Amino acid sequence: MASLDCPQCRHRRLDPIHYDAVEIDACVHCGGLWFDHNELDKVVRTYDPDYPRKGPIVETLGQRAGETHKQCPRCKASLVTHEFEQGRDLKIDLCHACQGIWLDNGELDHAKIFYEIPEAVEQIKRETTWGHWLFQFFLQLPVEFNIKARAFPIITVILLVLNGLLLLPVMSTQAPEYLWYPWGLIPDDIGSFHWFLTLVTHQFLHGGWGHLLANMYFLYILGDNVEDTMGRILFLLFYLLCGLVAGVTHVGYELTIGGATSIPAIGASGAISGLMGAYLYIFRKAKLTFMLIIFQFKLSPIWYFGIWLGTNVLFLIVGAPEVSWAAHIGGFLAGLVFSYFIYDSILKTNPLIRYLNQS
Repeated sequence: MASLDCPQCRHRRLDPIHYDAVEIDACVHCGGLWFDHNELDKVVRTYDPDYPRKGPIVETLGQRAGETHKQCPRCKASLVTHEFEQGRDLKIDLCHACQGIWLDNGELDHAKIFYEIPEAVEQIKRETTWGHWLFQFFLQLPVEFNIKARAFPIITVILLVLNGLLLLPVMSTQAPEYLWYPWGLIPDDIGSFHWFLTLVTHQFLHGGWGHLLANMYFLYILGDNVEDTMGRILFLLFYLLCGLVAGVTHVGYELTIGGATSIPAIGASGAISGLMGAYLYIFRKAKLTFMLIIFQFKLSPIWYFGIWLGTNVLFLIVGAPEVSWAAHIGGFLAGLVFSYFIYDSILKTNPLIRYLNQS
């Protein structure tokens, strides 16, 4: 087969390399890659064989931005740049004559996004159904519309199972306070070794099935995405840290303002609130359904959790009993701050999220 000239360097030759069983051509000088017709499709599907989208990449190339100075190494025609949105860095060069594709150095991850964006946008923009309405009307829990997690959420599942199992002893006794007092978070015990221990243990105790269901549902719909972006170990540390901050916030509030210093606080609400804060910051293009009486709306996480946070602040001010509104607020702010510091690293490893959030 005749050697090919690099579209970028022109006077340099392309060398054949292999991605598993797919042979493509690369320029060792500039790092660019040339894919003949359908070769990029094969490479992407080799990289992610479970990716659900069908059809070649040329069907999802976005807007034509114009011809480039680069020439097709096969037929010498000018390559045409396509971009999803004007001014963004998500571009790809195509030969309309032979359907070959040229990627500059580092653009392979961008090319994968051309496959993923239509599926992601379709997932987020799905219309609500009567089933969604009935689910939210009876359970008062939102329906999530977001991109799919790339990996199975092992830590999220473990947390779901662990919280469920630890409710069984509570439900099997007529005196659950015998579990709440030794393992719940009591403000009066502040500073003792046992108090520090209960900063963790209180996060895994619940007062009943309703309490557990509400917390675990939000862990279920939000946790898989957040775990996927943070990684399993960091996600677990993040979850526990938000629960710790929420617990300390609760104790500080009760010792200074609230006065309920001898009542044990239990529940994963603080950690789940932190999860809400992280989800809002990272997945700002997702949608959650919100129900006002019988009317259902799809809102962005910023609006949904903004309303949720405002409600918590209001209830804290009026002193609504039986729920630690301070813990919710503390955990939520912890999730926001934590996500702020790791956001750039998340975008570097998740180009799809980077593109969606910048669009």
